[in-house]
Amino acid sequence: MRLNNPPRPLPLPSKEELDSIQPLVNLVCHDIESNGGKLPFSEFMEKTLYSPGIGYYNSDKQIFGDKGDFITAPEMTPLFSRCLARQVQQVLTELDGNSDIIEFGAGAGTMACDILIELESQNSLPQHYYIGEISSTLKERQKTTIKQRIPHLIDRIIWVNDMPEEFRGIVLGNEVIDAMPVHRVRINQNKQHEELFVTYRDSQLEWVSGEPSCKLLKTTLDEIFTKYGDNLPDHYETEVNLAANKWITDIAQKLDKGLILLIDYGFSENEFFRPERQEGTLMCHYRHCAHGDALTHIGLQDITSHVNFTAIAEAAHESGLTVSGFTNQTYFLISCGLESFLSEIDINDTKLFIKETQPVKQLILPDEMGDLFKVIAFTKSINQPLIGFSANNVLDRL
Repeated sequence: MRLNNPPRPLPLPSKEELDSIQPLVNLVCHDIESNGGKLPFSEFMEKTLYSPGIGYYNSDKQIFGDKGDFITAPEMTPLFSRCLARQVQQVLTELDGNSDIIEFGAGAGTMACDILIELESQNSLPQHYYIGEISSTLKERQKTTIKQRIPHLIDRIIWVNDMPEEFRGIVLGNEVIDAMPVHRVRINQNKQHEELFVTYRDSQLEWVSGEPSCKLLKTTLDEIFTKYGDNLPDHYETEVNLAANKWITDIAQKLDKGLILLIDYGFSENEFFRPERQEGTLMCHYRHCAHGDALTHIGLQDITSHVNFTAIAEAAHESGLTVSGFTNQTYFLISCGLESFLSEIDINDTKLFIKETQPVKQLILPDEMGDLFKVIAFTKSINQPLIGFSANNVLDRL
């Protein structure tokens, strides 16, 4: 979770940090010049986060945890992953053991370990646990975590760069879509939509507007602003995630039978394109400071955008998947047995009880992660209702 800590001054990078990102700055400036003086923000975001060896997720920088830039739910408490394992186990049982799991965006490997530990305790281990990871740096961190915590299961774990061509089982993604490159767009004073690009002037990165950079983006913008444009103010800015739609379509084509379970922060479409979100949903994180300036601290900060769950659901449906569940994180965790896991904690050990339950409050309270984070499920050839959506399935809100 990129926790929304109280606003405070953005820390200044050290000289060592500034020196370390100079190759990335040079690359971005070169690509801006090579592309006629401007880059679509989606390309800028892709380069700053994922450039081999120098992008944010490919650097040696510590990203996760108290000494990093943000903390995700699996690192807050293993109860999060144990709840996910309950939903995974249900589908693994229907698939009768002949199935695998693939997790995208596995971070430091914490969730993979906790899920496998829980599944092992229930005699429900998959044949293989794939980790889809393009960052060589994160792969090494994941391997270290797994060797330390579950060395006896490491032979079941396979690292891949992409989804296997044929797959039967469960696809997991916790805070994956929010980090996919997005196009930045706005409505100008003439009530016309335009794309926002990144340019370089006077030693500074700046925004500049222009015509949409691709036909698909233009078509998508036409559809969005036909539906919502009359209610949106001039200079309204927002994001369009074409990469996420392509990603879910690719997974759908390769999934023979199983479940896709995604957890992320965002909204349904009619909430996403609301007038009050006139500055969009871009959020950056640097040393646990959340802010909206994506053109500063490049290579040193995370860049994310809230998820339009309706767009993801439409892409899944058009690809032949069944949209089986949609709810918030609170209801999902409760439906998957959170209360029974909490009951295992010794209430008489006050210190332990507070330590174990405090992070759970962050996971489920509405003003923390409970309502902002959503869980969406897509299935193929799965017949039974999913337990994670038994308490509250709000597909009608998509």
